[in-house]
This record gives sequence, structure tokens and C-alpha cells, in this order.
Amino acid sequence: MLRSLYTYKGTHARTLGFQAGERFVEVGTSRDPNWLHVMSERGIIGYVPKNYVTNDETDAVAMLEFIDGCLEATHLNASERGGNYSRGEQEALQKLVDLRQKWHARCPPATAPGKRPAPPPPQRSASQLSTESLSSLGGSGLPSPNLPGTPRLPSLPPSVSSSSLAREEQQQQQQPQPQQQQQQGASVAETTTSFMARGDSLVQEESSGSSEGHDTSIGYESEMRSDVESGVQASIKSLVSQVPEGYLRTLVEEVRSNASISFTASHQVVEIVLKSLGSVLPALNPLCLHVLASKESKTDGSEESWQHSVDGCRLVALLEELRACKDDEQQRSWALHEDEHTIASHLTDLLDLLNTGDLEACRRVLALDDFRPLLTLVQYYQMETRWPLRRMLLQVFGAVCQMSAANISYLSASVFPVELAREMLESTCSEEQLQYISLVLGMVLCMGDTLPYPHFSVMNESFLLLLLDGIEHYNEHPDTEQLAELYLTLVLAFNLQYTTPSFSCVSPTTTLSNGMEAVGEEGKTGVRTTEETKLSKAEGDMENVLIRLLGQREHTKHFTEKLLLLFNREEDPLAMFEHEPRPPNSILKMMRDMYSTRATASIFYTNDERVVCDIIIRQLTDLPADDKRRNEYLHLLWGLVEAGGWQEHQHRCQEVSTCCSNILAEEEPVALKDQALIQRLIDSYPRFFSDDN
Repeated sequence: MLRSLYTYKGTHARTLGFQAGERFVEVGTSRDPNWLHVMSERGIIGYVPKNYVTNDETDAVAMLEFIDGCLEATHLNASERGGNYSRGEQEALQKLVDLRQKWHARCPPATAPGKRPAPPPPQRSASQLSTESLSSLGGSGLPSPNLPGTPRLPSLPPSVSSSSLAREEQQQQQQPQPQQQQQQGASVAETTTSFMARGDSLVQEESSGSSEGHDTSIGYESEMRSDVESGVQASIKSLVSQVPEGYLRTLVEEVRSNASISFTASHQVVEIVLKSLGSVLPALNPLCLHVLASKESKTDGSEESWQHSVDGCRLVALLEELRACKDDEQQRSWALHEDEHTIASHLTDLLDLLNTGDLEACRRVLALDDFRPLLTLVQYYQMETRWPLRRMLLQVFGAVCQMSAANISYLSASVFPVELAREMLESTCSEEQLQYISLVLGMVLCMGDTLPYPHFSVMNESFLLLLLDGIEHYNEHPDTEQLAELYLTLVLAFNLQYTTPSFSCVSPTTTLSNGMEAVGEEGKTGVRTTEETKLSKAEGDMENVLIRLLGQREHTKHFTEKLLLLFNREEDPLAMFEHEPRPPNSILKMMRDMYSTRATASIFYTNDERVVCDIIIRQLTDLPADDKRRNEYLHLLWGLVEAGGWQEHQHRCQEVSTCCSNILAEEEPVALKDQALIQRLIDSYPRFFSDDN
């Protein structure tokens, strides 16, 4: 016998709804292990979830009484339908008969339940049965539940137990016969009415099973879930079409305003909740994904969209406060600087907002009126003389550079980098100040934006010599080694202002009849097109001042060591941000520029040059044909052969030749540019790269 542990509401035609404490008997098998095919004590057949019921240990007498009640309830249910038994009821009756014989054998004769007179048939007014249909119950050829000496008990409500039934029988025997018959008739009528309360959907489902056959192989849990999900999915599609554009930002703003947390944290909370909801409820996953992928509406893309953002409005208010401080000449002239605490508070809030606030809103606010807010910050930095406030302003500028490439382009074209370079040239700056200033200046120059010509009046040879001297000087002390690395970053950033020549060494040329020019220098010959010659001449007019100063220096030990270390690790100190378009690799460009002249190529020791050759071979072997860096390494190989000392030591000459041959054998169209460069290199130096070598 099974007993329900919890209340369950059946949502499918073949499932049973029940309250906690109801009893069942298993009458069939189910291929779905999560469901049991049972009959309730009211004679109703269906499926119940397995985890809602438990086995209830009982004695043989109680089990027989329960089976008899199920048999009686089944017959009464059939009588309500005109004496028709469904296929499922027929199988259940046979199962109950077998179970009763089994349990009756276990029951001792002395304890077997006594006979009771069979209840009278239900009244016509309740069941609308005819005399013929009632008589067909015994002669229809169905499996008969009638056993010798086995009385059949009327069906009982779930609240009636066997003990209460015994007390009721004793009271009925003491009552007069007419009164007893009247109560029996009322009991039968009540039982019949309770059985008629069953839904028509289950009757029709079971009746159809009598003609089609009872199939228990259906996964009823999957069937119910499919029915529910089909309706939910239709609703979800309707909801998806109703989600407004940019609704994700609206949700984030709601969380931000109610939870008082940063925009970044609010965005993460909303994203986690939506993803978790879509994972737990797969039917809602399309809606959650649609919200996560919702782009900004057309109004959100306008310049005034920051007005709908809490962070945008707050940023405008803070910038206005700083503008007022900048324009307050009276406060700036006081010796006591009573506004320092107020300005520091504004700058702290501004820095926190730029780091954790709504990125899009902050970008639009800073870009208002052709980046006038940035101009205000630059002007205030020029006016402010107090280092604590200038340091906070430098931190703000660092956050501004991290936000977008457009901010960097504006700052590099403003007077801001000139102001920073002028500070570095002053001998009054401490090492802490130099670290802050050089770091922010490197951020401003890291994208390689072309600087206005007036900037070079301050960022001149004196400034470059300061950087080169600082690299050698500050590397001598471990405490200042970080400052030396920042100076190296500035040298690499400044070198992005110059274009690397297509060919390393410019030499006398002679024009050939086919429009090509033969290049000769110290017994070496090469071929150069007329267009390339014009390009080289144009590039020759733009002298790389940094390369010229490096060629004139006597001590570059730490500079070359740091440069080769970064070259081997493939690290670029200027790769600070993920902004697009990405600037050229500053290390690879510096190496190419160093090998563009013999003066700078001779700076490297022979062992250093061999290391450079090893790195080139490694990269040419590993990089695919569609990687643009491979062409850069081929140009560097050309400079190594032409301007360096490779022709003397010929380090790993055979492997270099093999790499070139492998590239020439490639069939991809993207390799044509590399193959043309290698072919020109072989034509220029056949004795090193010929097939016989």
C-alpha cells in the first residue's frame, strides 16, 4: 500500500490529484521511473509522482479491506457510465483480484473480515441506470471479482478508517431495520455522488484508452512539461516583442538607484540574475537573452542621453563644481588655500565616478561641446600649483585615457602633454612626481596620434636626452628602476611619431630600363622600384631625431638590455588599453628603426645580435601567413643582414634560408607580400640564401 506524503494537484488528464495522507495501490507498470501507475481508494486510476508517496506497511486485514473498497469503487464508477469498463479499469480489476487472493492467503481464517450484506444499487435519480445495465454487471464476461466467502465493502471517504467503520456497523445492527436501510441508501447515494465528482477529462482519457489500448510507455512528465512550455513559449515571444530598446540600461539604473552601488556592480548584478533565471527556467531564457542583448534605443544614442543616467548627471555636477573652482581667482590667490579640502573631495568623487560609473554616459558627458569638459580639466591642471591636487588630477586624466581613444586623441592634441614635458624638464620635481607625470604622459602618447608641430618646441632633443639619460641613471638603483621603465615607455611612444623607412639603408641608385633601380653599396646589389625610391626620399626628409641621438650615444647598456628583454617576451609597454585602432607594436618598430642605420645597429653586441636572429627564426617559423607581424620580422631580417653584423658571423644561416624557402613554398594568397620581400632579399644576397648554400 502506498501513502501520500504531500498534497499534489494533478495538472494532466492522466495524473491524480490528492491530499497528504491518502492511500493508493499500484495496479500497473510505468516506463517512466518518476511516476507510479496506481488506483486511489476512490477507484480512480492514474499516475502519481513517485517522490510524493511512500510504502505504508500494513497488516493483511487492513490491506484486504482497502482492496475491497477499491473494487467496490471501481464498479460504482463503471455503473455511473452505464456499466462500461475502460481498458484500464479491466486491467486494474484483474490486478486487484490477484492482489486480494495473495493477501487473503496471508490472512489467518480467524482474523479474516466477516461478511456484510452487499449495498443496494445506486438510485436511478443519481446514476440514471436501467435495469438491463445493472443486470449486465454479472454477465458481461468481464473478470469477476466475486470470490467465495468474500464480502464486498462499500467505498469509503478518505477520512473514514476501518475502526470507525466497525463502530458504525455495531450501531446499525442495534437500529431498526427501516432506519438501517435508509442510512445504507443515503451512504450509497453519498458515495455515488463523490465518485461522480471526478473530472470528465479523465473519464474521456481512460475511455479512449479502452479502444486504443493502455500505453504506459509515454513519458508523462515530459508530456506535461511540453504542454506547459508550449504555452509559456508563446507568451514569451509576445513579451520579447514588448521589451523596449535599451531596457538593460533601465534595469541597471533601477538597481543602481535603489541599492546605492556602482554602475559596474549594478550591471553585474542584473547580468547574473538574468542568466541565472534563464538557466533555472529554460522557457524564460529567450526573454533573458533578449534583455541582455538589447542595444540602446535611438534616443539613448543621442548626445543628450546622459540626462537619463544618474552617473551622467552626477558627472556634469562635479565638472561644474571644478569649473567654478578654476574660475574663482580670489580663492586661488589666497595663501591659506581654504578650498583645498573641497576640491580634493570633488576630485575624489570624480575619480570614483570615472572608474565605476556608467561608461557610456561618462564618455558622452566628456565629449560635450567638442570635449570642453576635458579642456576645463587641462586648464585647471595648468592653474593648480598644489601637488596633492595635481596628483589627483593626474589620476583623473589616467581614468579619462582608459575610457576611450577619442579622449586620448584630444588630450594629445591639447597643451596637456607639453605641460607634462615642461614639468619633467624642471629640476624641482621629485621622483614621485616624475613617476606620476611620466606614467600619464605615456598614456597620452600610447596610441601614436600625431602631435601638433608646436609640441616639438618643448618635446625636443633636450627632452629626449633627458629620457635616455634617465634610463641609464635610474636603472643603477633598484628603488628607481620603475622610473627607468616609465622613461623607456616614453621613448617608445615618442618613436611612434616617426615613420619606419621601407628599406634600411639609402644608397646610390641607378635606374634600369624596366623602371627599376639597382641599389649598390659596398659591393652589394639590390633592386628597388621607382615608387619605393620616392617613398624613401620622402621619408628621408623626416629625420628620426631619436634614432640620430641613439647613434651618437656612447652608453646605451640598460636601454638595449631592456629593449631585447621586451623583444624576446613579445611585450609592448604601450599596450595599456584595448582601444581601436590598435597602434603599431612599439618594440618591433623600435627594433626595425634601430637596424635602419649602421650607427644604431652597431649598438648591439654580437651576442645580442645572435639573440635577435634566434627570435626572428622562431617568429618566422611560428607565425601563420595571415599574421601581419611576420612581414615586420622579415623587414627586421633585412635590416639585420644589411645594416647589422650578420654577414660576418652568419648566425644560423642555414635555418634562416630554410625559413625563407618555406615561406616561398606557401600557396596562400596572403603570403604574396612576404614572398615578394623574401625574393628581393635573395636577389640582393644570393650567396647567403641560394639553394646551394
